[in-house]
Amino acid sequence: MSPSVPAKRRRARATSAALLIVAALACMLAGPSSAGATNLPPGFQETTAISGLSSPTVVRFAPNGRVYVAEKRGLVKTYDSLSDTTPTTFADFRPQVMNFWDRGLLGMALDFRYSTQPWVYVSYTHDAAIGATAPRWNDQCPDPPGPTTDGCVVSGRISKLKSTTGEVMSTQEVMIEDWCQQYPSHSMGQLEFDRFGDLWGAGGDGASWSRVDWGQDGSPVNPCNDPGGSNPTPPTAQGGALRSQDLRTPVSAGDPTGLNGTVFRIDPSTGQGTSNNPLASSTSANERRIVATGLRNPFRIALPQHLDEVYVGDVGWNNWEEIERFTLNSGLLNFGWPCYEGVDSQSGYDNANLNLCENL
Repeated sequence: MSPSVPAKRRRARATSAALLIVAALACMLAGPSSAGATNLPPGFQETTAISGLSSPTVVRFAPNGRVYVAEKRGLVKTYDSLSDTTPTTFADFRPQVMNFWDRGLLGMALDFRYSTQPWVYVSYTHDAAIGATAPRWNDQCPDPPGPTTDGCVVSGRISKLKSTTGEVMSTQEVMIEDWCQQYPSHSMGQLEFDRFGDLWGAGGDGASWSRVDWGQDGSPVNPCNDPGGSNPTPPTAQGGALRSQDLRTPVSAGDPTGLNGTVFRIDPSTGQGTSNNPLASSTSANERRIVATGLRNPFRIALPQHLDEVYVGDVGWNNWEEIERFTLNSGLLNFGWPCYEGVDSQSGYDNANLNLCENL
């Protein structure tokens, strides 16, 4: 079964973005190209800087000129410079990465103190349930359970890849394991450092992208163990896309807060939430990490280094694509998904009369 048009579109965005970054920098650094390109605006030229890649998702440039390229399947390659045509494999953790549809190695950032700590941080879909051992599905989702019916449950990881020289990884240190994901979209997102050295990231709701999902499907039903047990029903169901509102459900009632549908900020040394985060005094480690919630698939973020602002690209469903803008210390934010899409009530979830939406 093929992914939907929106899923294809999201994957194309991730892949082409990395290539465009390389091409744009190549134009500035490598000069004119003898290979002509069609339909370019006046004054633009196209140069191939790096080739031979498989679904590149992120490109990062170190202060010493080294180039890092993440491939969706779980490879990180490094080049001495843009003129280097023979890459070195910095890290290969393909058996741990679920590379299927929108899942894979989707985020990468270089340590804020790269000159003394040439470490790499990655965000990827882990091919196992939370805390379990990979691989589980080996980059496939057989039918049954089927990618769009019962789904193949996996999770998400943020890891620190340590290195002494910046050329080859020595160890992988897992910093966060969370983000239960039932369906093959709305997975992990980008990683970025702010200008103060804190690490930011995001992850999707892990729910169905094609129907209203409150956790009613799966084999067994509700495989992410959201409140509602084996028969979650409105109005009390809290699974599926409602995981994006998990922060509003009480931990005291046996519902630990997850990171689905959130933007988080952590100390890159420890993986813990920073003291500036809005819930820094919470007894829950995940609550201490969360800065914003109520997001669907926030797989791209940007933190301009000259501003105290955050921009989040959140993939829409039926009506609205969103770019969220807020300041570094604006307090806890809730952008409303799945109860709201853009500024409007989301009709599918509104009509389901779910308490989490009716009360928002």
